[in-house]
Amino acid sequence: MWYVYIIRSINFPEQEYVGATADLKRRLPEHNARKSTHTAKSKPWELI
Repeated sequence: MWYVYIIRSINFPEQEYVGATADLKRRLPEHNARKSTHTAKSKPWELI
């Protein structure tokens, strides 16, 4: 199953990112570990 998700930067709440993944529990920690170039500068992220 695939998920479409929205995350919001905790430090920069105006920054949001929309993504898709088959493993949401794995993907959010990847964003917070700066493994995505699109979200690396605005970590930490929370799922909304």
